[in-house]
Amino acid sequence: MGHLADINKSYFAHLAGAWKMAFWFALGSVRLIIHGILPNIDEHAGQRTVDHYSPPKKVED
Repeated sequence: MGHLADINKSYFAHLAGAWKMAFWFALGSVRLIIHGILPNIDEHAGQRTVDHYSPPKKVED
């Protein structure tokens, strides 16, 4: 399995990570649907979902 070797993970570690990411993106999707219907509710739903899996930003000194 080339992909698993590339990321140095076992099948089950990869499966758990993928399911965790899918859960948070699904939750973010629901939040965005609610925000689309009620624009004043959860105004930062999309950005928070993306930030959850974005690499940390470097702080310049």
